[in-house]
Amino acid sequence: MFIDSHCHLNFACFDSQREMLLQQLQQNNITKLIIPATHRANWGEISRLCENHPNLYYALGYHPHFLDYFKLGDLQYLQTLLEDKNRQCVALGEIGLDKFIKTPIEVQESIFTEQLKIAQQLELPVILHVVKKQGRVLEILRQLNFTQGGVYHAFSGSYELALEFIKLGFKIGVGGVITYPNSVTTRETISRLPLESLVLETDAPGMPIYQQYQPDNTPLNLLHIFESLALLRGESKKCLASQLYNNTRSLFSLDND
Repeated sequence: MFIDSHCHLNFACFDSQREMLLQQLQQNNITKLIIPATHRANWGEISRLCENHPNLYYALGYHPHFLDYFKLGDLQYLQTLLEDKNRQCVALGEIGLDKFIKTPIEVQESIFTEQLKIAQQLELPVILHVVKKQGRVLEILRQLNFTQGGVYHAFSGSYELALEFIKLGFKIGVGGVITYPNSVTTRETISRLPLESLVLETDAPGMPIYQQYQPDNTPLNLLHIFESLALLRGESKKCLASQLYNNTRSLFSLDND
């Protein structure tokens, strides 16, 4: 069985196919999905979607790409929602820093830091979005003595970088990037990391896999990512699938099947 640790099934592009897709996922042993929020406007939407599907789980948080929507009081509201969360709300995210967006880095860091404090207080793992700010994210995590761990989503980079996040209790999100033959560094890194530190993700509808022909990525492509991962590593597919499943279920305290 498989878990997609990061997909945006709430996005409008899935509206016409969502129920059929959920059936297809179950038929392909992709039994659980985690849907991270991006900003306040979709917190309620995501929670309502998951209420109707017991195999869906979610995270609430403010993605750096959506900080133009941020308003005073949003973080207090986020904390209130997380304090009253149900069993399907399993993390805070996705949150982080991104070098290539227009929001000033000082603003990004302030909101990121405050969300980490909420996660620490409520003992929740976080889902990280990090683009060209890995060193600064590590500094902030260490300064806060952040101990809840989480996932470094959409990881691409060196073995040494991955280990620094693993030391802080983070899993490494393995997604479509490893399906690209020219992603040499990331593929080599993922082949060497401890299996206990990896989780699968698609980031659907984004982060397409190599030679993807459909317009949108879907969680069904988790199977292609798994096949690529199996080719990179020495474990049997049965061992690999079992450990990846258990890594994700344990990190997010998901229900047993």
